[in-house]
Amino acid sequence: MNWFYSTDGQRTGPISEAQLDELLRSGKINRDTLVWHEGMADWQPLNAVRSGAPPPIPGMPGGIVCVECGRTFPPGEVIQLNNSWVCAQCKPIFLQRLTEGVAPSGAGTGIWRLGKQMVTRSETPFPDRCIKCNAPANGFRLKRTLYWQHPAYYLLLLCNLLILLIVVLIVRKKAVLHIGLCELHRSQRKVGLAVGWSGAIGGIALIVVAIVLQSGWMALAGVAALLFGCIYGGIKASTVAASKITKDQNVYVRGAKREFLDTLPEWKGS
Repeated sequence: MNWFYSTDGQRTGPISEAQLDELLRSGKINRDTLVWHEGMADWQPLNAVRSGAPPPIPGMPGGIVCVECGRTFPPGEVIQLNNSWVCAQCKPIFLQRLTEGVAPSGAGTGIWRLGKQMVTRSETPFPDRCIKCNAPANGFRLKRTLYWQHPAYYLLLLCNLLILLIVVLIVRKKAVLHIGLCELHRSQRKVGLAVGWSGAIGGIALIVVAIVLQSGWMALAGVAALLFGCIYGGIKASTVAASKITKDQNVYVRGAKREFLDTLPEWKGS
C-alpha cells in the first residue's frame, strides 16, 4: 500500500508502509500527521488510520504506549483490545469505557491541560511539538527529572536545615518527562545555560579575589555578576517544573506555553 503525508501544508508521496514507519521513527512525522492512501475518503491523522503497535518514539525508551494512561511499556506488558494497546492496570477501565462507548481518557496522548498547567504521568510520551511555541520538535526530546514535596515540609526549616533536607529526600515524589523543544528554544536554552554558569562562576571568582584584595567595588561587581547569571540562566534555560505530584502519580506541570496547551484535551479529573 502506498501512502501520502502532509507536513507544513505540503503533501508528499507516494511512499511505502516501511518508509512511513521510518519517517515516524525518525521524528519527521508524528501520530498527528495527516495521511492518505487510495480508498480513503479524506485525509486523517496517522493514529486514526493505523492499527497495531507503533514504532518507538525517538528519545524514549523502546516500548508500546498504553492508549489509556499514555505510559510506555515493554511489549509483554500490554495487550491489544479493539485495535488499541492497553496496559494491565488500565485494562478494566478501558473495557468499561468500551462498553459505554466512551473514548479512552487520554485519547492516545496521556497529556491534558488544566488552566496554565499540563497534567500527565511520569514517562508519558510527549507530542513531537515544542512545549514553548508548538513548532515541530523534529524528534528531539529533553529528559527532565522533576521532584515535588508538599510546601508544608518547609516549616521544618524553622527547626533545623539538616532535618528539612533529610525529610525532603525521604518524602519527595519523582517524575520523569521527555519534552519536545524546537531548534530555536533548544538554542535559547543553551545560551541561557552558558551565560548563567559563566555569570555564576565569574561572580564567585570576583568575590573571592575581592576578599583577598579587600576591594569593595570588586565584591559588588562579583555579586552583580552572580545575580545576573542566576537570574538570566534561570529564565532562559528553564523548561518545566512540577507544581504537584499526587498519590495516584498524576503530575501537574507548569512551564508550557499557551500555543502548546491549546492543542491538548481538557483535564476532567479531580
